[in-house]
Amino acid sequence: MPTLDRWLHFLNPPVELNFRELTLMGRDFSPPIAVGSGTIRIPTLHKFEYSMRARVDDPAYAQSAFLRQRQNPYDALSAFRLFGIDTDGMEWTLGWTVPAVRREADQWHFSDDLQGICPHDNGDSVSISSDTELVFVIPRNHPAALSITRFATAANDGSRYTHELSALGSTIRFAYDSTRSALFISATHSSDLPPTLTENWLGEPLRILFGDLLYPRLVARNLGERRSHIFVRRSPQLARSKSWVALWGREWSSRPKEAFWTQYADLLSLIARAVGKDGHPNFEANKITQLYEEVIQSSNGTRWVWALTFASSIEGLVDMLGLTGQPRGDVDEAAKTELLAHIRSWPGDDRLKNSAIQAVQRSSKLSPVDVLRKLAADGAISKYQLDAWQEIRNSVMHGKLVPPYSTEEEDNKLLALIDLLHSLTRTVLRGSSSS
Repeated sequence: MPTLDRWLHFLNPPVELNFRELTLMGRDFSPPIAVGSGTIRIPTLHKFEYSMRARVDDPAYAQSAFLRQRQNPYDALSAFRLFGIDTDGMEWTLGWTVPAVRREADQWHFSDDLQGICPHDNGDSVSISSDTELVFVIPRNHPAALSITRFATAANDGSRYTHELSALGSTIRFAYDSTRSALFISATHSSDLPPTLTENWLGEPLRILFGDLLYPRLVARNLGERRSHIFVRRSPQLARSKSWVALWGREWSSRPKEAFWTQYADLLSLIARAVGKDGHPNFEANKITQLYEEVIQSSNGTRWVWALTFASSIEGLVDMLGLTGQPRGDVDEAAKTELLAHIRSWPGDDRLKNSAIQAVQRSSKLSPVDVLRKLAADGAISKYQLDAWQEIRNSVMHGKLVPPYSTEEEDNKLLALIDLLHSLTRTVLRGSSSS
């Protein structure tokens, strides 16, 4: 990975960067709020923080900018942007910030956390190709590392494992370096995997497959001719205990390696080819990815939170099949029309009449549970999974708490929800592949 090789030291914090110049900016075309110097500290993979000492030439202008931000906390454009030049002369974009401010005589002190940092690297090490490079920090004992090394080709010394696949008009290369605990992924750009979008899409299948918040630490959006946008991002805390959320669970570990890479490619294809209401590809995570992210995060909560999130996520996956709200095939349309006419002619209370009309209209269309019953009849899911979902959904959605302690009966129901989530995911994938 020619572009990111220069930045691999960010995989091993703590890292400290010194800036001879830091500039705090407000809105576009507005003058700087403050110019000074300072330090960015990266104590862990999960945190960026900065401190800045600065002169403020126009205190009244600075105070008005901070007042505007406090009065409009939900207006993103009221936040501030930080730019810097390090001691080597390299320029950096340091992201959005709402700093804490402290004044000492004529000097102002600013400090805050950052989401990530972007060096402006235009040196000879930048790739001449048009592709995307990602680097993930994944410990060697994490299920993702164990699976990828199992299904990839090992180098002679056993420290590096590689695999290459073709998908969406692109060549996608994987390399796991056990000495760095790092997964490298690169993909050439194509009409289906364009710049900007690809850097988000390539990581989404990993979060679904392994049931953990796997996000890239380093990103390079290479545009060719040594032009690139580079990002150093926060990496969420990983937790192996959530591996039961993983679509690629232990029961799949004995499958041949082709099955693993096919599963990754199918998920990537689903994500890359999905479009939003505007007809354009999604910059934000695909809905299926978002549902898995919610389930992953809910595992930090109580058993009731688990149950709520699983039940809702299952319903979200059912909606992705596109069957909910479709006409039922077993409805007698003539009888329905006759019944609606009878209700409309009833001289009673209009509110009751409208409720009855809506009930008849709803009953003539497929509900989520109707879709699940059909899937159970077709053998795509089990009746036990359906019964567990109905029982848990109808109770937790109406305020009934799940027992906080573990019992065999309750655990089996929750495990059935997990299996149902996975079964529906594979059903969505099959539907996407055949369309």
